Amino acid sequence: MHQPDYRHPRTGVPIMPWVRLHGTRGYRDVPRIIAETGARVTVNLVPTLIEQIDRYAAGGSDLHLDLCRRNADTLSAAEAGWFVEHALHGSPRAFEWFAGWGALRARRERGDRFSVRNLRDLQVWCNLAWFGATALEDHPTLVRLRRKGEGFTEEDKGFVLDVQRACLGELRALYAGLPDVTATPYAHPIVPLLIDSGHASRNLGPFDDPGFRAPQDALDQLVEGRRAVGAWIGREVHGLWPSEGSVSPEALDLFAGAGFRWFAADNGVLARSREEGSGPVWQVGPMKALFRDHGLSDRVGFVYADHPPEAAVDDLLMRVGDRRVFLALDGENPWESYRDAGAGFMRELFGRASLTTCGDLAAEPATGRVHALHTGSWIQADFRIWIGAPEDQAAWRLLRKVREAFESSAQPEEARRSLWRAEASDWFWWYGPEFTTPFAGEFDVLFRAHLADVLEKIGAPPLPELGVPVAAGVSPGTVPVGPVFPGRGDFFAWSGAGVIPVTTGSMAPGPGWPAHVHYGWAGERCVFRLVGAGGAPVAEGWRGELAEPEGESPTLVLWTPEGRRVPESGSWPLRRPLRRPEG
Repeated sequence: MHQPDYRHPRTGVPIMPWVRLHGTRGYRDVPRIIAETGARVTVNLVPTLIEQIDRYAAGGSDLHLDLCRRNADTLSAAEAGWFVEHALHGSPRAFEWFAGWGALRARRERGDRFSVRNLRDLQVWCNLAWFGATALEDHPTLVRLRRKGEGFTEEDKGFVLDVQRACLGELRALYAGLPDVTATPYAHPIVPLLIDSGHASRNLGPFDDPGFRAPQDALDQLVEGRRAVGAWIGREVHGLWPSEGSVSPEALDLFAGAGFRWFAADNGVLARSREEGSGPVWQVGPMKALFRDHGLSDRVGFVYADHPPEAAVDDLLMRVGDRRVFLALDGENPWESYRDAGAGFMRELFGRASLTTCGDLAAEPATGRVHALHTGSWIQADFRIWIGAPEDQAAWRLLRKVREAFESSAQPEEARRSLWRAEASDWFWWYGPEFTTPFAGEFDVLFRAHLADVLEKIGAPPLPELGVPVAAGVSPGTVPVGPVFPGRGDFFAWSGAGVIPVTTGSMAPGPGWPAHVHYGWAGERCVFRLVGAGGAPVAEGWRGELAEPEGESPTLVLWTPEGRRVPESGSWPLRRPLRRPEG
């Protein structure tokens, strides 16, 4: 069970809602069904996830929920436009399963006006679509509302949000009662890369090493991860899921030094290690290890959602045969693809298979030994996703600069926590070509905001590079993720802005030429800021206007103080991020 820290360091308010939404689906269904069936199943927790669960359980909100709680007819045009742009996300299948939910997305894609009634339906559906099987069983009114589909009332919305908060409030007790719980380092970092980013060359070959070296951070995050999860469930934790199954020989000593007795990784790593004997329990240096069956785990995550539960479990048990195998997969993401959130499959499997927890298995004598552990992760047994692309490496260099400043400071604890959050794997996951998300801008903003927060808390001057997206020049642009505060003068004043890269064609930009345009909402005004390649604002005197060619989306056109049009500055359409409900 894993999410990064979506809380903006300046406000403490999450800018993305995924902890809250998964909290009514996978995060609730999995422990409930384990308890219901008595299955011997292990669940892993990440501290940055449980901190956010606790915040919601105590009544905390996020940017999306703030607008959901408001009466739909009180939303300003700017608020409604932002909400329409950001709330229509989730599993593509859910838009097919629920006609009312799908109709709202189709309306947005057509560019149709959202009435107050449409906005209220959106406020309901962006929460209602996420509930899993156990919430529907406990609260049958949710089923009735799904069948209703549209024309929801404020009372309907209030009921949905009340149930959502109640579900989140139940999670801590559910996990405390599970038979086996393991931990991940505090903010879900790639531990081997924290130890030495150059170790990625072991699985990538020669690459542009950003030179990050912080083994103490790796150990501290391991220690805090074990402590935090143990405190949350009320008992000591012995097992470790290293973030993304990432391991290296150097990491083993830190795993043991943090007090863990065993760890889990992927059989792709095992296949590249020097070993003797056979599984399922392996001795690796001072620790026991379990290596997951990659193929069978992925069938649960990516194949069985399209099969009836009985047939899916038949297939899985046939493939297992008389072996003992270790299956491990994301605790939340797979169930988005199951119409019943995976409840039927889990109940069928837990009722028919002979199961044991990872902790019980790791307590058995080792049946194999690893003499030389490969350095890699559960994704292709390498670290390419997190450090292989130029944007990844640029982000690691920023992280290195900020950590060096932290090292030279008095190292206040609150700054250390922000540094740990900036070391999370998730920011690097979305840089590079491997994966795309509509929220790439939000992830980039959070990464840079955590770094800026470290500098602010140690009293260091800001880095100009933090003022522009890491993937600047590669990304086609981002939409606003929150309000902006022109004139305030600090990084956080514009951290919620959208970003438009300014291309210059074959001409080399001169001094003071903008590399990016930042834009966002300051109250009811849409405001712009021109930013140079180094991250500093360019000289004043530039003029911008919105051009609206007939039949085309509005675009931003920039003019220099000398009256020269900035080449290609209007190449990025603004219609969707700036759209108001009335069109």
